[in-house]
Amino acid sequence: MKNRPRIYYTDSQKALMWERWRKGESLQHIAQLFDRNHSSIQRILAETGGISPAQRCRSR
Repeated sequence: MKNRPRIYYTDSQKALMWERWRKGESLQHIAQLFDRNHSSIQRILAETGGISPAQRCRSR
């Protein structure tokens, strides 16, 4: 297994992950989009218990 540099996913990339997850795609298929292992995608989804977080809105 080769070591890769750490990647920080943008909000749009995370939204794509959640969209694919809701459609029922596997972690492996989602990870292939980003050329990563499924465990890196699993970490993002597991942070909120598999439920997509509400969109953030800043107060004035």
